[in-house]
Amino acid sequence: MSAQSSTPYLGQHDAMLKFVLAARRKRSDTQERYFYEWGNIHVALMVTTPEVMSFFQRYTQHFSVAGVTDDMLPLPLSDMQWDNMADHWVASYPDLLRSLKAADYVTRMQPHKFGDDAFNVALMSGEVVHQDEGFKARREGVKLLLWLKPPPGRSDGFEQAWRATFTDTLLASPAKPLIRKYIRNTPRPVDAAMFAGTLFARGGVNEFAVLDELWFDSLEDLAQLRKDPAIDAVIGPAIKQLGGDPGSFSMVTTERVVYDYVTPGEISPRPATDDPNSLETRIAAQGFKDWNIPKPARRKEKTGA
Repeated sequence: MSAQSSTPYLGQHDAMLKFVLAARRKRSDTQERYFYEWGNIHVALMVTTPEVMSFFQRYTQHFSVAGVTDDMLPLPLSDMQWDNMADHWVASYPDLLRSLKAADYVTRMQPHKFGDDAFNVALMSGEVVHQDEGFKARREGVKLLLWLKPPPGRSDGFEQAWRATFTDTLLASPAKPLIRKYIRNTPRPVDAAMFAGTLFARGGVNEFAVLDELWFDSLEDLAQLRKDPAIDAVIGPAIKQLGGDPGSFSMVTTERVVYDYVTPGEISPRPATDDPNSLETRIAAQGFKDWNIPKPARRKEKTGA
């Protein structure tokens, strides 16, 4: 049985900020190679970089699903052919600023450039608008991500209009039993200049008014939004009314929660870099560059006679 919630996102953690990126591979690379580097090499760098683990409180990866076509989706796929979405949670705006400039982060993460220069960059916060009882993040199923730009001249009040016209209509339709969870994300103020000198400098920043996340048990269930005439008949007009900006698009992904230090009942183990006696901490203490530059030996202090 479904239970609809209107409580803030994750209750006591509703103040968390989400640094969100839609990204894609280099045009010369295969998606398989890109996903390998992002899912393995990038994650290994994340969880062994002390400053990364101190700033980012939750990190989730989303991998675009192959074989999805526009006739399955409320909004078409993007012409940008986004491969993935990254979702980093920080406790505060200053923490995000520090994470982008932190020495460990810059030294280890920025030279690892395995993707294209194009990004959609957003700073958001969210709330749960619907969730099945007992729902927990899991590897099964798929997520529909709706990136929404307001039509020209309609930015003011767009989020409220989308909620009333699309969200409420969808959750009152025959689609509701198919939706396991629904999160609404909206932008928070961010200065695009903060990304100067980072990998994200060329990305569009906070260009979207809403990012909706909807969980389904299967790709077949998701496709019913368009393929079931009873559902399409009620949400189709809402999409035409408010989702018509050509910059709006859908992504269909799987979800991988790499680690989570904020969700009750789903707290991840702490990384080895938190243990001063771990191998990872000892390696980090030696630094992350200039290994081939000789360093002066430490001189023993003389003791008195």
